[in-house]
Amino acid sequence: MASDPHDTSSFQDPRTIAQRRLEQMVGRGELSLSEFSDRAAKIWAATCPAELEVALSGLPAQPLAGEAFRTLARQAGQAPATSPGSAITVDESQRKTSVFDTLKREGRWLLPDDYRLTSWMGDIYLDAREAVVDRPRTHVQLNLWGADAKILLPPGVSVSVTGNRTLSDLKIDEGKYEIRGGPHLDFEINGFMAGVKIKILAAGEKIPKTWKWF
Repeated sequence: MASDPHDTSSFQDPRTIAQRRLEQMVGRGELSLSEFSDRAAKIWAATCPAELEVALSGLPAQPLAGEAFRTLARQAGQAPATSPGSAITVDESQRKTSVFDTLKREGRWLLPDDYRLTSWMGDIYLDAREAVVDRPRTHVQLNLWGADAKILLPPGVSVSVTGNRTLSDLKIDEGKYEIRGGPHLDFEINGFMAGVKIKILAAGEKIPKTWKWF
């Protein structure tokens, strides 16, 4: 079982110091949530300095400028949908409300603070495994009116769920991951006759058929 990175008795452990570097980087928006998860797993699996160096290899020496990185994240994660030779592009990245249809966010995209999505009799699919944040805590608000939400998060992300829900169902599958100490997401989920399902799943790990659901 991996050591707890928040255990003060392991303060001098090189793995603890390495993880704190990752925590600082993800808080500056230099690593996506999945990149943090992957590197943190390698850090706590390391048994020698060489393996620890592998876990930290390729990290930028200097912080990226926050605004410049956010611009790159928007371009990478929210580019308009298009096909080669097409004269038509479709960009739904700014759409925050759905009625009888689906709001979907996946891939590498910027998850801003106080992010709000609303669905009326539709669905919200939020895959934040490759998302980029630039702060230790991020607030996300979902308003579901006769709607369903499915949320995928990578290991290492801590979550709190608040909000007002009536005649609604909330299911959470945390998995069995030992990684922790990453960024925190505050989910405020409000709804009526809503269904919410949150699952922890490593990036690249195949979504099981039980996604429909556990």
